[in-house]
Amino acid sequence: MDKAFILRLPDELLDKIICAAAPIIRHWSRKQCQVYDTALCLSLVCRRFHRIAMPYLYAEIMVECSGGGWRHPEQVPRHLHRSCRENPSLWTLCRSLEVYYQDCKNKYIYAATDFVTWFTVVRSFTLYGLGKGERAWALLHLALEHMSSYTRLVLGDYPCSYGLDLSKVIDVLGNFVTGPLQNLQTLGLKGVSTHGDSLCQTKLKERAGTAPFRLKLRCFLLTPEILEALVRWPKCLEVFELKFSFGNDYATMGLHTEWTLQILAIHRSTLRSIKLYAVNVAGLAGFDLREFESLEELSLSSACTGHQYPVQGYMIGSFINLLAPRLHVFHWDLILENQQHCEGMDGFDQKEEDWLRALVREALARGCPLQRIEIKFTPSSSYSFNGIYPWDRMDALGADLRPYRIKVCYNTPSTNREEFSKTVGNTKRREAYWNSINNE
Repeated sequence: MDKAFILRLPDELLDKIICAAAPIIRHWSRKQCQVYDTALCLSLVCRRFHRIAMPYLYAEIMVECSGGGWRHPEQVPRHLHRSCRENPSLWTLCRSLEVYYQDCKNKYIYAATDFVTWFTVVRSFTLYGLGKGERAWALLHLALEHMSSYTRLVLGDYPCSYGLDLSKVIDVLGNFVTGPLQNLQTLGLKGVSTHGDSLCQTKLKERAGTAPFRLKLRCFLLTPEILEALVRWPKCLEVFELKFSFGNDYATMGLHTEWTLQILAIHRSTLRSIKLYAVNVAGLAGFDLREFESLEELSLSSACTGHQYPVQGYMIGSFINLLAPRLHVFHWDLILENQQHCEGMDGFDQKEEDWLRALVREALARGCPLQRIEIKFTPSSSYSFNGIYPWDRMDALGADLRPYRIKVCYNTPSTNREEFSKTVGNTKRREAYWNSINNE
């Protein structure tokens, strides 16, 4: 029998194999450098592998201007710049460029400056550090001059900093009809500062209904009035995301639900996806999505839902209000919003299961086309717990809902069964010890 050599496969299959072996890196870390090395090695196997693997090597490029090596080894920006300078054919391979700028020691600013002028077909551009001085804003201006194919633009201060000037952002983005951002679909803003309320309000009022993009906000520190004006900027908003109306590095002081609902109601006929974190109000009173006729996906953090309390008859109205007429996917994020703490195993216990079952009962009773429940849960195994393995609860829920064609899915468990058994065993021993002490 002839051997089935991999090189006999068509390019379409080889591309899928190489893509699986060397996936595009979305978030850099030192561990993921091994993934990059895999793509590099594949590109050296033969000319055919080289041709297929090279786009994966340069598809997403990240530059940390300080060269601190926090996100990737320090030499990476220098080597990338050298390769691109010597081989201009690589310029068209980059689809996503991410730049981190600091206010001092920006030893690789030259690489970022050249990249924004070379990579003219980039579809996604991210720039962090816009609260660190005018040089970062100059870099943004330069990028907008040379790259007009953006569909996604993310602007922010440096992580865990909140100095992004919204009024400057409004000025820089300019006219979406004749300006450089005619193809923009998604605008992300991270770390918006508390300054410039009145100026932002005036500028946004003048531009209401002129922007084409989806809106994704993280750490938005301005007032609800400015948020409402920002929401009115897009002519037709289809996707809205608000994660943290405060700094996400520690405390929780969130936006009220009624403000959010009032703000979003103007786009109730077009919004297809809503993601709200850090609203931080127990209970869903006043949060009514039944008039959001296009809404298909709803994502809420657990602090929004008031699930911590036993499900009572008077809460049914809150469930009904979540059931938009076309809702297909409900995503429930159980990660604690207070970043000083992490959730324990009891973060998905009987009350959480009961809350989801009550939600599904109302969806079925009212003909809501719910098809999928997504649960995000990453508890620590270091906490005491003596109960049911949380993911067994989720599986049991999924089995019960399968006849109704509702799928329950969750992220990869953060604690395996062996670790869970150790946690339960340690908890039982501690409980037995204290019981013996109390009984003496």
